[in-house]
Parts: sequence; structure tokens; C-alpha cells
Amino acid sequence: MLQNFIQKIRLLKSKRVLAFLSFIESIFFPIPTDVLLIPMAISQSYKWFNLALIATIMSVLGGVVGYLLGSFLFNDIYPLIVEYEYVEEFNDSKSLFIEYGIIILFISSFTPLPYKIFVIAAGFLGINIILFIIISFIGRGLRFSLVAYLSEKYGSYIITYLNQYFLYIAAAMIFIFVILKL
Repeated sequence: MLQNFIQKIRLLKSKRVLAFLSFIESIFFPIPTDVLLIPMAISQSYKWFNLALIATIMSVLGGVVGYLLGSFLFNDIYPLIVEYEYVEEFNDSKSLFIEYGIIILFISSFTPLPYKIFVIAAGFLGINIILFIIISFIGRGLRFSLVAYLSEKYGSYIITYLNQYFLYIAAAMIFIFVILKL
């Protein structure tokens, strides 16, 4: 019985760490949530849907904080953008928002593009916050659900596959978006 109790405590702590990582990754943390989400899903100690839901909700909440930072404290956080060497990405994200609108937020929330930079840019540019939350929830939800489900179902095989082809998949999505936009 004590062993079962200790295991439950470990599981709760792991979920809290996932929640915390998902939250801070959307604001400033350079390590993606997937680094923790994948092994947790592979371990099958948790249901993939619960993991994806925790990661999604906390990532979007972190995104809202990043949005507010971009909206109200941009001049104060710009030195952090410089320190983490995201200046070029930030300038690119502003250009992409201007050129493609809110669709770029969806792409950044679903692909390996640095979501945190697009979050800050969305706040800085005054993107509608309700639309921001909806798009972020859809994009992050799809991403984390896909990663958690595939990790649980196919384990380490999918990791090898994603490492090999994820950039191609992301590039194909962006290419399709650009074609549809034209």
C-alpha cells in the first residue's frame, strides 16, 4: 500500500513538472514541452489525452502571459529576446504576422517554430486576444495530442520517424499554406 501511495505521489509530481514546463516554455524557456511529454506518454503511466490536455492548457496560459508581456512590457523584455538570441526570429515573426495574419500563429503553435516569439509578437502587434487564445488552443492542442498519442501508441519507433521527417512535414504544411494564401 505504501509503495502504491509513493507511486501516486511521483505521478502527481510528474504532471506538475509537465504543467510547469508547458507554461514557461510558452514564455521564455528554450526546451520544448515535447522533451517531457514524449517519455511520459511512452511510459504509459498516464493516459495520453490527460497529458496532452495538461500540456495544452498550461501552454496556452503561458502564451497568454507572453502575449501580455508583449502587449504591456515589450520594452522591458526586449533585452531577454536579445540575450536568448531571438532578435532575428522576432523580427521575422513580426513580418510574418503582417504578411499572413493570424494563420502564422497557428503554424507556430503546431510546428517547431519558436511559439514564444510569435506569442510576444502577437501581444506587441495587438492581435485580438480571444482569437489568439482560440488559435493557440487549437494549434497547441493538436500538436500535443498528436505527440502524446503517437508516443503512447508507437513508442520509440515514432521518435525515430519524427526526428527523420518532422522538418519535411512542417515544411510541407507551410508550403501548402503559402500556396493557399496565393
